[in-house]
Amino acid sequence: MHFALSPEQRALQAHMFALAEHLQDESLHDRDRACEFSRPLWQTLCAAGLHMLPAGREQGGQGLSALDLALSLEVLGEAVPDTGLVFALAAHLCACIHPLVHFADGPQQTEWLQQIGQRAWLGAHAITEPQAGSDISAMRTRAVRDGGGYRISGHKCYISNAPVCDFVIVHARTGESGSFLDYSSFILDRHSSGIHISPSPHEKLGLRTTAMGDIEFDGVWVHESQRLGKEGSGGPIFQASMAWERCCLFALYLGTMKRQLRACWAHLERREQFGRPLIEQQALAHRLGEMQLRYESARLLCLRAAWSLDHQSDWHGDASLSAKLAVSEAAVHNGMDAVHLHGALGMLSGEVERELRNALPCTVFSGGTEVLRNQLVQQLRSEYRRDARGGR
Repeated sequence: MHFALSPEQRALQAHMFALAEHLQDESLHDRDRACEFSRPLWQTLCAAGLHMLPAGREQGGQGLSALDLALSLEVLGEAVPDTGLVFALAAHLCACIHPLVHFADGPQQTEWLQQIGQRAWLGAHAITEPQAGSDISAMRTRAVRDGGGYRISGHKCYISNAPVCDFVIVHARTGESGSFLDYSSFILDRHSSGIHISPSPHEKLGLRTTAMGDIEFDGVWVHESQRLGKEGSGGPIFQASMAWERCCLFALYLGTMKRQLRACWAHLERREQFGRPLIEQQALAHRLGEMQLRYESARLLCLRAAWSLDHQSDWHGDASLSAKLAVSEAAVHNGMDAVHLHGALGMLSGEVERELRNALPCTVFSGGTEVLRNQLVQQLRSEYRRDARGGR
């Protein structure tokens, strides 16, 4: 086993740290209160090519692997205080750019990736519905054959980036067989006739600088060439996107936890009570030590999951399940501990409480904790049964 990063990966991290200097924003506090996504900051990161990282160099990207993308988002999570901006970027990369790179055909990549790259387009991934989140079988949005294409009708909700997006990857039901092959994926311009998107973002607890909204598809006609892959391949496309999201996107929380730990260490060294620094109070020092352990453990699982996506033949099961569970739980617990360690200061409106709010949603999106625990148990049962039969 070899845990050291390559010289190329270290150079990539250094490059991301340098770019992060241009993504600082003194108005973050006000924008967070107003639930305002920053289009100027989005344009800045697009000018640096960050919105195309997984795409090939011939398509305007850097062809980053899952591990390299996770390392990049980890740095941005650490160095950019606007976690909502980094989250919007990560959702765009994992759930929109990734399926285009891995499942779109040549003409689709030429048409869509070129526009996204050159016009700094932001994507939204439309999967969740009022009655269908983790339970994809409950999806009601349908794409019905109509001439040389389909008509899509349905309602998607809680969609990250929706109010400010330029294009949409949407999953819709195209079959009624009761199998995983009943769904297909499509790419649409947000200005397509019949698409209605929430004009204002939902006001929410955390990630307030990521715009979230609903999308209504009112008989939207799409050409067959806008379908990604074959009809019925939407399930596998969604599954692959979620695997990338559950480790690459969640790597940004590794960065926020690292920044959080640094702030907590500094506070406990500076703040004195009973004539000595708080860091010398064993109970508080142990709490900080637990935060470090959670961060380190989650980081190992997250980066291993990203590595496993790049070496599919070397890994059984879905390592992203464990990664998502570990990172999301660590982010929430560390956020609560950071508030506690800062005392009254942690209760005031500012970075400490904002990062706790930004962490709270991560046990819900990309598969709720309870759902993923069930899936993890099912995966483990399959592995144990295979081992019992003498398999490896």
